[in-house]
Amino acid sequence: MALMLSLVLSLLKLGSGQWQVFGPGKPVQALVGEDAVFSCFLSPETNAEAMEVRFFRGQVSSVVYLYRKGKDQPSMQMPQYQARTKLVKDSIAEGHVSLRLENITVLDAGLYGCWIGSQSYHQEAVWELQVSALGSVPLISIMAYVDRGIQLLCRSSGWFPRPTAKWKGPQGQELSTDSRTNTDMHGLFDVEISLTVQENAGTISCSMRPAHLSQEVESRVQIGDTFFQPVSWALAVKVLGILCSGLFFGIVGLKIFFSKFQEAWAGTLFMISSSVTHVTLDPETAHPQLCVSYLKTVTHRTALQEVPYSEKRFTRKSVVASQSFQAGKHYWEVDMGYSTWWYVGVCRDDVDRKQKYVTLSPNNGYWVLGLKKLHFTFNPHLINLFPRIPPTRIGIFLDYEGGTISFFNINDQTLIYTLTCRFEGLLRPYVEHKRNNGTLIVIGPLSQESEREASSQSAFTTLEAYNSESSSQLATPFLPRSD
Repeated sequence: MALMLSLVLSLLKLGSGQWQVFGPGKPVQALVGEDAVFSCFLSPETNAEAMEVRFFRGQVSSVVYLYRKGKDQPSMQMPQYQARTKLVKDSIAEGHVSLRLENITVLDAGLYGCWIGSQSYHQEAVWELQVSALGSVPLISIMAYVDRGIQLLCRSSGWFPRPTAKWKGPQGQELSTDSRTNTDMHGLFDVEISLTVQENAGTISCSMRPAHLSQEVESRVQIGDTFFQPVSWALAVKVLGILCSGLFFGIVGLKIFFSKFQEAWAGTLFMISSSVTHVTLDPETAHPQLCVSYLKTVTHRTALQEVPYSEKRFTRKSVVASQSFQAGKHYWEVDMGYSTWWYVGVCRDDVDRKQKYVTLSPNNGYWVLGLKKLHFTFNPHLINLFPRIPPTRIGIFLDYEGGTISFFNINDQTLIYTLTCRFEGLLRPYVEHKRNNGTLIVIGPLSQESEREASSQSAFTTLEAYNSESSSQLATPFLPRSD
């Protein structure tokens, strides 16, 4: 009865020349770090150019975005939405508007609404934004032998909302478990579940499923009778004797192992060192707010520069190198200084450079490492990364035929992450400088001080000599520190 009355009132309003506001017909879903789009429209179609359009959070007074008197009103926004929103009003004359909310965080989840009003009439529509973060692949560990069984522990981190965590048996049946959940400083959930299994349990799986998504992430382990073989006292004595007598040889073996390890690491460094590539930036591709100097440095400016039109130019705040790669191994470095919002890596030469809003994932032709509050990459979905020391300089190693691009933290000489893909077509080094805080981003050679530090490491003198023969201007490769 109430629904019928509502429909009758709506028809009466429409009959008197009024309109209704419609928003998303179902909850809007978004992953942490990506963008969400809220669309609203008037029915029947009505010109809304002279109306007030207000996107809000929870209640009308909590302004996410405000358009009034034909102008955007950014001063009315709540602080957490400033510089993160854009109102798309290309079709506002037909009563259609969309709001893009960038870089979604877990704190953005909740109810949103669209309020549209004229001098005599207004209406609103409300919907829910559901935010998810895909965590890490579950890691299964054997913790101990307990009550003639084996205690397993499954860990996974970086989820939102808290996922449903389950142990499953060989036939997919759910197994009883103990669980523990913690929340990190970014509001993401870390989950641990434990399970004790008996002999010949078979294949045991640990799965994590987020609340708003259908897919689950799963890892498996095979539990056979090998884990439960009884050990006789005689065998125990023999094993103890072998262990004691082998202690000395173990120490010697460790020395040999580390010697071999150093040789292997030196070989890896040689592969990188011999792949050092001279990289310069192409000003013709730079966004008008990016100033490229000496083909090496990028500065973000508040005002747009007057630049000639070019099909090569990005509408994102990006620039690519003049060099392109379609084969071989290549290494270069990028110094971000203390910039707080950037992306570095490679992109396909044929990406749509006029598309401003696109996720920089391999699916769209980008293989990048980024920073915006958190370090992250896409593979193809968002993966949050937590370097031990926040990098201010990144080494990038591209192996085209091998299908990998690796990102190194030059600050502490560690590998951050490796993306794998079957590359096709031309690739170009890519830099995106998103925030104007006076920071220079530099691509290519190290500073003289860094070069002196690297050249002082005598263990790799041969490698440096090899590179100095080819070009004295090449970027210094990823080398271990003397300490």
